[in-house]
Amino acid sequence: MIETIFFFLFAALAVSSAIMVITMRNPVHSVVSLIVCFFQIACLFLLLRAPFLAGAQIFVYVGAIMIFFVFAVFLLDIKSSMAKQKFSKWASYGVPVSLLFLVELILLAFKGGFGKAAGASAGAGSLLDMAKSTEALGQILFTKYLLPFEIISVVLLVGFIGAVVLTVKAPKED
Repeated sequence: MIETIFFFLFAALAVSSAIMVITMRNPVHSVVSLIVCFFQIACLFLLLRAPFLAGAQIFVYVGAIMIFFVFAVFLLDIKSSMAKQKFSKWASYGVPVSLLFLVELILLAFKGGFGKAAGASAGAGSLLDMAKSTEALGQILFTKYLLPFEIISVVLLVGFIGAVVLTVKAPKED
């Protein structure tokens, strides 16, 4: 029952933050909404007892790809009126979301969700099964799905280079 509640909570937050990604006018706020969405997806992976995918979601998407997005957004020429918006206007949204994340973490800690997801409370047999599933995931990713994996890597690289090229200003001729 509690997992169902958490599922609907995480799913609702993921969908609402995904909607905010495309409806926000400020690109920085869109990127922050996307980060929130990625964290919620990682929480859903934890509910599925897939800690490796949750960790990969956080490290790869939030830790690496979102850094590229933030870098590209800051390279863009944002209107000065948007850049001058006050922090206090958005703090009324940030504080409740931060408190909600804190409540989620506390509930997971008291429920024992972290230990169960990591396999610590289930014993060594569960750790062995998790290692085998991680190995199987790697085998599938780098054999059957190698071409899509590489295509996505190239698309992300081209997108990042394109963002840099679009923001580079041509030198002025005197």
